[in-house]
Amino acid sequence: MVEGTISAWKAAEGSTIHKGDVLMEYENEKSMIDCEALDSGILHIVAQEGETVQVGGLIGYLAQSQAEYDALVKGNGGAAAPEAPAAEMPAAPAAGVTEVPMPRAGLTMVEGTIVKWHAAEGEQVSKGQVVMEYENEKNTIEYEIVCGGYLHIAAPEGETVAVGRPIAYVTETKAQYSQLVNQNPPAASGAAAAEEEKGCARSCPACVHTNSVPDASPVKGRIRATGLAKKLAREAGINLADVTPTGGPDGLRIVAKDVEAYKKQPKAASVTAAVSGLEDEITETPWTGIRKTIARNMFNSLQQTAQNTCVCEVDATELLALREKLVADQEQLGCKITVNDLLCKMLGKTISKHPLANATFDGSTLYSHKHVHLSVAVGADDGLVVPVVRNVDVLSLPEISATMKDLAARAKSKQLRPEEQTGGTFTITNVGMFPIDIGTPIINLPQVAICGFGRCVQKPAVLPDGAIGPRWKMNVFLTFDHRIIDGLECGRIFKDIQYYIEHPEMILV
Repeated sequence: MVEGTISAWKAAEGSTIHKGDVLMEYENEKSMIDCEALDSGILHIVAQEGETVQVGGLIGYLAQSQAEYDALVKGNGGAAAPEAPAAEMPAAPAAGVTEVPMPRAGLTMVEGTIVKWHAAEGEQVSKGQVVMEYENEKNTIEYEIVCGGYLHIAAPEGETVAVGRPIAYVTETKAQYSQLVNQNPPAASGAAAAEEEKGCARSCPACVHTNSVPDASPVKGRIRATGLAKKLAREAGINLADVTPTGGPDGLRIVAKDVEAYKKQPKAASVTAAVSGLEDEITETPWTGIRKTIARNMFNSLQQTAQNTCVCEVDATELLALREKLVADQEQLGCKITVNDLLCKMLGKTISKHPLANATFDGSTLYSHKHVHLSVAVGADDGLVVPVVRNVDVLSLPEISATMKDLAARAKSKQLRPEEQTGGTFTITNVGMFPIDIGTPIINLPQVAICGFGRCVQKPAVLPDGAIGPRWKMNVFLTFDHRIIDGLECGRIFKDIQYYIEHPEMILV
């Protein structure tokens, strides 16, 4: 990374900041990242939203006093800072009370969704106990608590919380827990949360739940909303002025759950179209989690690189024959070898010969790797997951097979660890199980190339003796960053791939 673009300031000019608060959100060439304050103070903003700043460049100050802040403002043109109320900060935990923040699993994670609490409200938990399961944009992860005590849940199941924000508290004694609960009632969960989602007629003294949506109070003047709420609203195309606030001491601050509640409200009128007496039904699917991450990464890849795709048809007859022999010997091998296992082994041997392809590029420096760490595209319910088979160039075929089966199974159940999805140097995508002959795969940044394989199709071919006979043909397609790899190097890579597939016994040498 050499520069970053400020996407949004999460704190206002002149607001009071506490250490650990998210100051702003910035974007590099790979992802969106939250910047947390390393100290406390009064914020003076220097670089504005949308501005691109070199790494190490100045984006703002944290003044230690009001006088210092006033001097900073006058020293930067003499203009008075925009009026802004002090940011509402959560009170610091009392003695004997430990705050449990939303953990960060991976450098690109900015928020997580609580899937399930494994410990009950008020339960006495032990250090190292799995108390909660949360989901980021890639996986579902178990959280082991780092301290023991009595658990007070602040964020219910299903709530999305920014990294570093509190999701629970742990008290040393039962008395401290009771005092904490009296100050902050437990988060609604289970049936109670389900009832809340139905909506409640506020004017009804008996709190009779109906399917009607409470009328949103019109927001006048400056809209007060948390950074996460603004982000969710921006992504969903929601006008914050239409959202009913419930957060803050006065209940006039829009928080994330307010935006989520607005998204669940029934629309004023459904869109229908009468066609032959039938009405159209429209299903809304929020683009979140892994699908949102895939969409962003694919878009960024195409925008930031000079991608080109070339295709080569190869004769896979001998490769398929070798695979049949290996399947027949699976008892001796201890595993059932797949075509994909052979292709992974083949790419390990091929790409290790081409340093320009077995590389990562950050825009200014190319990093060539000694060993091939192969990213393997695996289809999951939420989209493609790409675990990494490390050192595939030196692994045996049974080792590759066992590793692939393990990674694929855990990828589909969202049990991959963050480190098992990073550090790849080259990617394989095999669509041979579908009726796809040719594709143009998109490079998995910061890698510089990706290789795809289409289906095998039996075609008539000219045999070595001049006769015409059936052969199994398969297309190989290579997408590469033309800034790094030129047509000559692409041809050399194809030549090696073709040789290994048509002489598969050499893959095992």
